[in-house]
Amino acid sequence: MSEQPTLTAPELQQRLREAPFHDWLGLEVRSVTDTGLELTATWRPEWANSVGKTHGGILSSLLDLAADWALVATQGVPAPTIDFTVHYLRAAAPGDLTVRARLVRAGRSLTVAEAEVLDASGKTLAVGRGTYASFATRKNE
Repeated sequence: MSEQPTLTAPELQQRLREAPFHDWLGLEVRSVTDTGLELTATWRPEWANSVGKTHGGILSSLLDLAADWALVATQGVPAPTIDFTVHYLRAAAPGDLTVRARLVRAGRSLTVAEAEVLDASGKTLAVGRGTYASFATRKNE
């Protein structure tokens, strides 16, 4: 891994918000390092499930995109998700969320990253780990 991220937080913010779904999630890049990032997501009523909690699909989306964008921060391009596992730890009440992601192993072919979603009080709501096809981002070397 490099000593500096490929993209700064403002550069990553600009690229991240180009996707309509990411913009709809209200994502803000808080920090970027050579091994990971931290995002916040602004809660919206459309996230609620039938019992008023944040839908698990929102949590899993936040986990996957944060893990993948940790890869973008270091390699400059996203990589397709090969596999992603989510563990839901507690119900997510309405409220803004923080997502932290870090690279576990950045390889030439496969990259493994993990992420966690936290509520406003810092409690972990869900965790996820994914494998990304970093080979798919490489041009003919």
